[in-house]
Formats: sequence, C-alpha cells, structure tokens
Amino acid sequence: MKSTCFLCTSLIVCLVTRLGLGQGQFPVDNPPLSPATFTSSARTAPAPPPELGLADEKYDGIPIVDIEITGNRSLETQKILSFLTTSTNRAFDSQVVQSDVRRLYRSGLIRNVRTFTRRVPEGIVVSFEVFERPTIEQVLYLGNRGISDKQLQKQTNLEPGTALNTYVLDDARRTILDFYRSKGYPKVRVNLMEGSKPGDRRAVFYISEGHRERIHQINFIGNNPDLVSNGRLKTQIKSKPGYLRYFFGGNVSRDVIEEDIQRLTAYYRNLGYFQARVARELVYDDSGRWLTINFIIDEGPRYVVRDLSIVGNTIFNQELIQDKLKLSPGDYFNLDKMKTDVALLRNLYGSQGFIYADIQADPRFREEPGELDLSYQIREGEQFRVGKINIHIAGDPDHTRQEVVLNRLSMRPGDVIDIREIRESERRLKHSQLFEHDPAQGISPRIIIQSPEMQQQRSPSP
Repeated sequence: MKSTCFLCTSLIVCLVTRLGLGQGQFPVDNPPLSPATFTSSARTAPAPPPELGLADEKYDGIPIVDIEITGNRSLETQKILSFLTTSTNRAFDSQVVQSDVRRLYRSGLIRNVRTFTRRVPEGIVVSFEVFERPTIEQVLYLGNRGISDKQLQKQTNLEPGTALNTYVLDDARRTILDFYRSKGYPKVRVNLMEGSKPGDRRAVFYISEGHRERIHQINFIGNNPDLVSNGRLKTQIKSKPGYLRYFFGGNVSRDVIEEDIQRLTAYYRNLGYFQARVARELVYDDSGRWLTINFIIDEGPRYVVRDLSIVGNTIFNQELIQDKLKLSPGDYFNLDKMKTDVALLRNLYGSQGFIYADIQADPRFREEPGELDLSYQIREGEQFRVGKINIHIAGDPDHTRQEVVLNRLSMRPGDVIDIREIRESERRLKHSQLFEHDPAQGISPRIIIQSPEMQQQRSPSP
C-alpha cells in the first residue's frame, strides 16, 4: 500500500427545521418574484401627451406616485398590472421597468409596449402604453366524434380571450394530433381552417379522426425462449393489448411501437447481444380496427467476458477487487452488472477516503466472434480526512439544534472519510423528524463534501 498524503475537507450539513424557518442554504435558490401589491388605484388613462419623458435611468430613485395603463381595449387594466412589479410608494427603477416590459411580451397578450414618465410635485407617474394582440373570440372543433370538445379544450388551453398567435395555434394543432394518436387514432388529420389570417377572430380546427385502432395481440418471433421468454419481453415494452380485449386500453400508438423496438434492442444489448436487431410487422384484421404486432428478433451471438483486468489500482490488490465484482471471466456480458461493479469499486475506494476516485469500465471486442475483454480503469486520487464540520440550519442560529445534528454524525474531524458513513448519517438526519424532508420540493437534510480547492475558491481575498 502506498503512502498517502492526508488532505482535509469540510463537511457541510444543510438542514431546514420544522419550526417554520424556511428552506435551507445549499444550494441557494433565487426566490421567485411575485407580483407587487399596488397601493394606489391604477387606472386606464388617455394617451400620454408629447411632453412625457421616456422611462430611463435618469429618473432612478424618484418616488412613484401613480401608474397609468393606456392603449388597452379588450384587456382589463388589472390584468396588465398583474404582470408588473413596478408599484407606487417605491422608488423608480429603470431596470425593474424593463423587466416588466419583458414580462408583458412573454405573456403573449401584448405585441408592443412603450413606457413614459411624467413629473408631478410628489414624484413621477409611470405610464405603460400597450398595443394588444388580437384575441380569439371563439374556438371551434369540427369533425371530432371520439373525443369531446371539453377534452380538446383541456389539452389546448384555448378559450375566448386568448391572444391570437399563429405559433400558439399551430402548437395547439400538434397537441390535438398527439392526443388523438395517444388514444388510438394513428391516421388522424388536423387542419387549422381559421386563425392564421390577419382578420381572423376565430380558431377553427377541422379533425378527420379515421378509425380508432386497438392492439389485438403481440407476438415475438425469433427469440430463444430458453434464454429470454415472451413473458419477459412483454415487460420491456409499453404497447399492450386491451384489458378485457374489447373494452379498455390497447390503443395503437405508432410512436410507442417504434420506441418499443428501441427498448427491446437495448434490453438485448444489456444482456450481451451486441448485434441484436429488432423489426416489427403490423397486421390488421379485415375491419382495419384491430392490430396484431409481430416483433421480429435477430438475437445474434451473446458475448462472453474472456479476460477481466484491473488497471491503476495500488491501494487494493487484484484478488480483493475481483472477489467483489459481479462479472467474472467466462460470464456472459451484462451491462447492469458492469454498472453495479463500477458502483461497488467507487464505494470501496470511498470507504477509505478516496472519495474522488475515478472508475471507468472499458469493454473491448476481441477478434473472435462473441468474445470481449473487460477492463476497469482506476484513478485513485488522494485520500481525504474530515476537516471542519459546518452546520447550516435555515433561520436563526440555534446551538442546541447544532449539537443534535453533530450527535447524529458518525464522523469527527480527523477521521478518514467513509462515504458509506456519510450516507448513513444523512439517512439518520432525514428520519430524525427534526427537520423538513420534502424531496418533491427539494427540501431535505444533506451533507455536502467540500474539497480544499473549493474552500480556497470560497475564501475571501485578503
């Protein structure tokens, strides 16, 4: 075993208490901006006179006494104000105004915005002159029998008052196509009859549904059932015959069928069939409504691991490493097992402080058909010990809670880092009921390892 230079890292424990103290510190997420509360009664005003000044930075810092919205015809003033963060009883900020303008553009309701200011004895009045996009007055779906107007409206989100935008309408047309295809209408056609011309005020979609098609049966042809059974292959695909055959599910989706071909190919190659090929045959009954899918499989040879080598290891000997691996010489290659072996090696090194060890698997085909050599390339890196332990708890500092956290950590400054103990300590914190744990919102106790290089980067310059 080689002599090792012990380097110290910092452990940063990031927590959110259950005492209403908010979210943790690492990493810090910028809180979303919320619309400002307007304390004065904003109103729709006449068009700004020529003497108004542009809303630029020379007015920064002057108090805002009122906000005017002009030019709106169909949009309610309050609707426009809901997009603004500029508000009365605040100092004017030209950057905030520009952000408001961008937000109005992004709403899709406005095609142009001009901003002005007017000096008054108490401060300035800020005016937003808006030029609205035309809006949809009516949305019609024609030709749909299998899917209701209500279902289509829920998919497209189009309703009277929506800005008339050709890009939005084309996106809605594609959404209708995708929705129909997911429901078993692979031959559906959707045309936008109204809504693409400047004078249009209606969005009219004409739908030619075609027959609804369902899957009658799925067959696998060419697979060796002793190695990979039909039942096993069915678990790898998403196309399924209808439940109770004629009543539920079983919708035909050409996209899903093509994706199933890729899934079956990937499944075979994970098992070492690197030359496996999968095709499909679609057979309709006389009515054209029921489909039999035949997946035609050419498995090819299954590759065997002939030689397995470990390169770059000095801390652990070959025998110890190979005893821990799932794949051995003579085994059929298996991608999942190879990935498991890489994870095992990382844990092995991480348990002895080599937390940045780089493990790469390198399978190489031999000239002999159906054989490959597998090599694990290891860059061990340096061994690390625990340095300073920093506790970050959202809210006001609390010495008692920090002590509680330290008591749940199994490592102390000076210990060789064991990545398994780090994970176990993190698990204990998550299940302690002392701190917020909501992975869906990114709120969870975490332990972050900070390398010496990162500590130097964060250190303030003298």
